[in-house]
Amino acid sequence: MRARLLAAALLLVGCQAPAITVPEFLQAGPPSMSALRVRALGPDGPVARARICASPPSGAAEVCATTDRAGEVTLRVKPGTFMVRGEPPDGPRLRSLGVVALDATTGAQATVLFEAQARIGGLVRDDAGRPVPGAEVCAHPTSDDPPSCGPTRPDGTFALEARPGAYRLHVNGPPDGSRLLAQWARGRVASYEADLYDTRSGDVSGVEVVLVRGHVLSGTIVAARDGAAVKEAQVCTQTLSAPLPWDCDRADKNGRYAILREPGTYWVWTIPPDDAGRLLPQRFDRVDLGVDATPLRLDSDRVLDVGFREGPLLTGRVTTTDGAALIGALVCVDTPFPTGRICRPTDSDGRYRVATRPDVYTVQVVPAAESDAVSSYWPGKRDWTDAGRVRIAGDTVLDVSLQRGVRLTGVVRTEVGIPVEGAPVSVNDGQGFLTGTYTDQAGRYAVAVPPGSYIIDVFAPRVSQLLSRVGLPLRIEAELGLDVVLEFARP
Repeated sequence: MRARLLAAALLLVGCQAPAITVPEFLQAGPPSMSALRVRALGPDGPVARARICASPPSGAAEVCATTDRAGEVTLRVKPGTFMVRGEPPDGPRLRSLGVVALDATTGAQATVLFEAQARIGGLVRDDAGRPVPGAEVCAHPTSDDPPSCGPTRPDGTFALEARPGAYRLHVNGPPDGSRLLAQWARGRVASYEADLYDTRSGDVSGVEVVLVRGHVLSGTIVAARDGAAVKEAQVCTQTLSAPLPWDCDRADKNGRYAILREPGTYWVWTIPPDDAGRLLPQRFDRVDLGVDATPLRLDSDRVLDVGFREGPLLTGRVTTTDGAALIGALVCVDTPFPTGRICRPTDSDGRYRVATRPDVYTVQVVPAAESDAVSSYWPGKRDWTDAGRVRIAGDTVLDVSLQRGVRLTGVVRTEVGIPVEGAPVSVNDGQGFLTGTYTDQAGRYAVAVPPGSYIIDVFAPRVSQLLSRVGLPLRIEAELGLDVVLEFARP
């Protein structure tokens, strides 16, 4: 027996055994896993209790976990490419800045970023008390950042998310033919008059806006000489019921316009675009001067077509005293006793052209905010009372030279740090008012003056609970910054 077994064993050793294929599922051990380490960071550092999820592109179920006190978490995933996202924890006002693509073939690290978030919410109704769905609500920051916008829900409510800060709300009626007038909340026609909503320390809710219905003033604007459409002309209205500024809209590329206004009586002024050549501005009803204008009653929809006549041109070039072209300056033409100031910009070579009716004018040049040229009336005068007179009967050429000065810049804020828009800033010397400007939406101002000693006045905007600050003495020898804080009026 033992001999037979030994022979069998020797036979197996001497001969090659046939290959045996083992099924794959029996060969494979447990799948290898990669460690995906993720850190959550917010504006104040690590974010604890954030939910972190990794999703494979195959559509398989995502893997999620929550960050620890250090804002970190490790996800065990199969090797591959993942999209990693984060959800902020309840409580902190945070929002995710997006997803991160990550290759987790052999383990990887990622950082998910969160930014501070604030919310402004409220309700938009019409003047009959009904909720307005589909209205566009935009929160405009007191900075150069873009607004955050969103539509109202079917019940008229809205909720906007943005970074913590101070905001003004603008509301447009829905595009459904309801003819609800846009407004700066609440009930304002200009941004500098609008209510401020401060979300730096908490969300704002309960903002209620009431939109009123208006009538449409529409028509077509052409050149009277040949009937050619005038694109981008301005149609401006000013109500007789309140001391409000002109409210302007533009015609389209075919010269057509349609503007929505509250029922009432208005002055109407149509102004050709900057490149309109000899075309003249016109008041309703087909007159040049404001003193000759006719009020327009808008108690229903009206059609007003306009045909621009032509006039002589005032042209020339604006430079500084050292010969440099002044780019983007406004050349403003008006009669000594104002009848309708028209301003046109200088081009890249400092050249300008203004069309106006035959008359006697004063000419002022207002440099761009970033320029160090000093604004003046021609020829180098400080105000219109001693300015030169320019008689325009036909085409006239007038070159203007401005002296360079030093720039005074700054920011005007409230005592709680919110920028003040539309605050007048005046610079006065020993003879009185010299020049001035207004703050922009971020509270900034800039003005150029000759070196010297001045008194600075900063006035509160027209619609405001702020106190003006006047009589600030200042010696300006070189570019200088002056930030000003306006306090709130207290009982």
